[in-house]
Amino acid sequence: MDEKILNELKSRLIYLRSEIQQRIKDNSDRVKSFEGGDEGDFSNSISYKDLTYNLIEKDRAQLIEIEEALYRMENNTYGICERCKEPIEIERLKAKPTAKYCAKCKHIIESHR
Repeated sequence: MDEKILNELKSRLIYLRSEIQQRIKDNSDRVKSFEGGDEGDFSNSISYKDLTYNLIEKDRAQLIEIEEALYRMENNTYGICERCKEPIEIERLKAKPTAKYCAKCKHIIESHR
């Protein structure tokens, strides 16, 4: 893979990681600081916390994908499909820099679900 493209993708992943880490922190702080008053507020508080916890879990999953992609970059396996071992399309990596599979293999995997 072209070094310039690799560096651009790495910078993007690092930026996304920072954004997601901040979002996790902000959402965690909101959950800790939210206190309901009456019974209706308590019910809203539970719903709000559940929603926020779900957002945090989605962000954590994304963070893991980003860390895995950065790890693959460090080990020179980034951009190689984990299924067929062929290069992942550059356009696919630009659209989803955490991609582990080429478009063909991703389609095969999803069709078997």
